[in-house]
Amino acid sequence: MCLRLVNLHDAIQSHGACPAHRLPSVSPRSGSLSVGDFRKMLMKTGLVLVVLGHVSFIAAALLHGTVLRYVAAPHDAVALQYCVVNILSVTSAIVVITSGIAVIVLSRYLPSIPLRWTVFSSSVACALLSLTCALGLLASIAVTFATQGRALLAACTFGGPELLALAPDCPFDPTRIYSSSLCLWGISLLFCVAESVFAVRSAQITHQLLELRPWLGKSSHHMMRESPEPMEDHDLPSCTSSGLMTL
Repeated sequence: MCLRLVNLHDAIQSHGACPAHRLPSVSPRSGSLSVGDFRKMLMKTGLVLVVLGHVSFIAAALLHGTVLRYVAAPHDAVALQYCVVNILSVTSAIVVITSGIAVIVLSRYLPSIPLRWTVFSSSVACALLSLTCALGLLASIAVTFATQGRALLAACTFGGPELLALAPDCPFDPTRIYSSSLCLWGISLLFCVAESVFAVRSAQITHQLLELRPWLGKSSHHMMRESPEPMEDHDLPSCTSSGLMTL
């Protein structure tokens, strides 16, 4: 009897836990990244996207309130292009905020496959939209430099930017609208580029979670696998007692 108890004790120590007490948990691995690493990266990326989206939205709102509400003219192609780009900036900011919130939610509910696909799709759409917005803002800056801001001064009656002066028939201060517009466009351009970068980062993380391939020429061979969690110390006596009952 003592020999059987010794053999049972050695078997328990060699296996570490009884099969009945194993608690399988799905843990995605990619290289040296663990579940906690994925959660941290997703949380940080989502927070950055939310902050960038809010700042871009504020910049677009300031641009509309200080400049574009005076130059909106359907018959002017340049002014119409300004308004379209600003609407695109607002839309991109809203999409970025929504995508950032989805990334944060995914960091909490990582095993959800539909949520992973949602975040991946929204991240790709966010990256494309932010890149398009950046190109539109760059075009607006180039057109403004090329035309010397004539479309911005269309609401005033004087002939050109060389006659800048405070006029009673001008609804804004013409001496500041040129520099203000370029400054706000430059800020929005930088934030759109940053949004596209972090959206691509979010798409890359969810791509690794979905185990798609290839990604940047690399195929992922790390599949979802079950890893038993360590058994609590208080489970050992119950395992021993169950083993003794079968003797």
